[in-house]
Amino acid sequence: MKTTKESVFEFVQKQLMTNMDFKDGISTKVIAEYFQLQRSNVSTLLNELVKDNRLEKTNTMPVLYYLPQKEVGNELNTVGKAMIGTDGSLAKALQVAKAAILYPNNSLNVLVTAKPGSGTTHFVYTLYLYGKEAGVFSECAPFYKINCRHYKNNIEELDEKLFSPKNIEDSLFAKSRGGMLFIDNVELLNSTEKSRLSEFLESGLLFNEDRTDFIDANSTFLVLSCGPNGYNEFSQRMSMVIQLPDLASRPLSEKLALINYFFTIEANNAKKNIEVKREILVALLLTDFPLNVKGLEMEIKRASATACVRVMDDPNSNIEVTISDLNNEVQKSLIRSRTQSTEIFDLLGSQMLFIYDCNEQYQSITYDDSHDLYAEIRSQYTELSKRGINTETIHNIINSHVNTLFKRYNYYRSFNDEYDTEQLSKIVDPKIIHMVTKIMGTCKNELQREIQPQVFYGLCLHMNSLLTLQLNQSRVDDDQIVHIVQEYPKEYGISIQLGQMFKDTFNIELPIEEIVIIAMFLIKDEEDTEGHPVLLYIFHGKGVATSLCDVTNTLTHTNNVYAYDLCLEKDSTTALQEIKTLVQRIDNGQGIIVIYDMGSIKTMLDTISEETDIKIRYIYFPITLLGLDVARKCSQEIDLEYVYHTTMREMKTMLQMNDSRKEIIITLCHTGEGGAFQLKQYIDQYSNLGFKTIPLAISKRDELISQVMALKKIYRIHCFVGTYDPKLMGIPFVSMTKVFENKPEAIDKILMFEPIQSKQLDYSAVYSFLEEQFKCISVSKLKSILPSIIDELEIIYSLSADQKVGLFVHIACLLENCKQGVCKQACKDADAILEDYPEDFKVVSKVLKPLEKAFKVIIDDNQVAAIIMILNKL
Repeated sequence: MKTTKESVFEFVQKQLMTNMDFKDGISTKVIAEYFQLQRSNVSTLLNELVKDNRLEKTNTMPVLYYLPQKEVGNELNTVGKAMIGTDGSLAKALQVAKAAILYPNNSLNVLVTAKPGSGTTHFVYTLYLYGKEAGVFSECAPFYKINCRHYKNNIEELDEKLFSPKNIEDSLFAKSRGGMLFIDNVELLNSTEKSRLSEFLESGLLFNEDRTDFIDANSTFLVLSCGPNGYNEFSQRMSMVIQLPDLASRPLSEKLALINYFFTIEANNAKKNIEVKREILVALLLTDFPLNVKGLEMEIKRASATACVRVMDDPNSNIEVTISDLNNEVQKSLIRSRTQSTEIFDLLGSQMLFIYDCNEQYQSITYDDSHDLYAEIRSQYTELSKRGINTETIHNIINSHVNTLFKRYNYYRSFNDEYDTEQLSKIVDPKIIHMVTKIMGTCKNELQREIQPQVFYGLCLHMNSLLTLQLNQSRVDDDQIVHIVQEYPKEYGISIQLGQMFKDTFNIELPIEEIVIIAMFLIKDEEDTEGHPVLLYIFHGKGVATSLCDVTNTLTHTNNVYAYDLCLEKDSTTALQEIKTLVQRIDNGQGIIVIYDMGSIKTMLDTISEETDIKIRYIYFPITLLGLDVARKCSQEIDLEYVYHTTMREMKTMLQMNDSRKEIIITLCHTGEGGAFQLKQYIDQYSNLGFKTIPLAISKRDELISQVMALKKIYRIHCFVGTYDPKLMGIPFVSMTKVFENKPEAIDKILMFEPIQSKQLDYSAVYSFLEEQFKCISVSKLKSILPSIIDELEIIYSLSADQKVGLFVHIACLLENCKQGVCKQACKDADAILEDYPEDFKVVSKVLKPLEKAFKVIIDDNQVAAIIMILNKL
């Protein structure tokens, strides 16, 4: 049984180590009140402890008792070197952590609670190093970490690794004896596992499954971590609880220290100095990152990696991070710089440029392994360069991959099992299923479309075959590789991610040919899904737009109609953001028709179209204004006919005068104003639409945007016509080629985006037949492209009407077969024909290019040879 003296010492020791109220020492009064003893008796016991050199006391009144400095471990340097905020926001957390590690006889188990990304792993591993330096752990003491979130879909594997109920000597509790075991996201354990954990916390013993054997793991220093939601469940079971601050609650000085630390790491990893302008540091300092310190780290890593791509072909250049390398939310934070200008100046002074040296040493103690992003970028760059892909395309591909990689990072990310994997797991490795499930989630986010189940199953089977397939034989030629990489950079970037996961899991590195084959799975899925415009109702009032949407979808059975109810009490900023989010979600790539009731909505939609580059067309239906006007008249007039006729007359005027801006066409040309002016004269001479035509010859995009914005304030821009599509603000584009390759009398149909029939033939009967037969090809899309292709071939080869119809049907069916993945042997003597007609091969291949691009297919040489046979009547 403990003596009173020992009880007093343990109480004093615990309070001094864990309670910030006693950081300067504890008085006799506090101890006497706790033990209900006379103060004189307590004073005697304390003085004995001082005499034993177990306590020290001050010369103040009242007298305060404190531990000798060596007991607290302040002479140890690991924490001070490794942690930012040791004397600031982390001071209290570190004091509790030190007390837990240095507690006499046996360290106390610890619970760490923090919001995601607050640096829990870094903090815990620092404590492990501190424990080794303090002599609590030996130099070879083990450190094990297990993150329960990684096993959310495989709880049996987590149970086996952590507790090993059938052979407890294989458990992490056993392996961690004499060292530290860190269980991250402990709240995700199931009820059985939590019960085992509670038993261990109470006894230090771990029992096997049938409780016939146990091990003593009291020497295992256990650290648990959980999010705020798990605090109440676990805080009652742990004697020491540490709450880490989130990034927003830490001072700007610490945030700057973290920024400097992360940029130094990136410079070291990239093996290049990194130059950062002042505005970038200001933006990072003022941004609230949802993922806290981890979010800040990932943003700096992403920006540095993106900037690194620009200097890949210049080994002597520094990496220059620009403001555009940061995401939009970080850039917007500069708006708040005026409110904290004094504090920022105190931190940064007047310095405008900061350079992070790649040779500067830093101490990184992050425990989680991560692959070398910059090595991967260098490897991809080298590989793609060897394949003959141009530098600009390579930069776009790698940038897309970098952005995809960091967008998918999310602490709360979990992948719902949307596919039936029970049967699949009998023939496919579960690890393959798990990684493909993850990549399907990435596809949904990055490609903004649903992934068909057959793609998931097919990709699982394909990846499983790579475990035994010989990968030293090329199955895709270089032309196909270049085509896939240049035309489908997003799909290719996602395929690289899956290849990296495959390598990490099975230690098998996939060649670029296999990466391209994986991309083909994702591309085929895209080709099978034709996008269509959608309808969006936006009306003021609760439920108005929603009701119209429900009725429209019910009557048409299309389910392509959406609604936004603009409540009167909602402020415009909130409404703008909500409508923007809705527009981005429902757009299928073909644009949106909006029916709206008041002018303010059109202003919002103009802004959204400019920011997102989504095509939006408006139909003004002023039902709200009409109702307001009729209600006002009804309250003032008694003549029904007067109210009706005046309302009808005013409504016609209102519809006609809704947008008084004149509609214009802008002609564009790279080569000078002459080309744009000639195009304007041609349109003015032959068009009967009455549009004003304005020529622009501006090669610099910034100047063009400025001019277009100025014109947009005065006019409504119907379309661009010219040699290149500037892709601005969702404004439609008409190619100059299409204008001049058709007869002048067709100019109005071209400008109004109506299909142009062949110059000589009407394919109406063919279209009707094809609509009944085709399952994959959009006949409406075929109408707008294939007739002009046939006409171009007719000019070169002087085809008869029958030949033109036959060739039309042949090419249409060829496209359908390609979309279905049916590869038929179209020409037995293909090699001989291609050898005898090399010029025809060049001409036909060039003419067919628009079809390949429009329908996203590859027409192989065999099929081209068959077309050459038809054209030359062979």
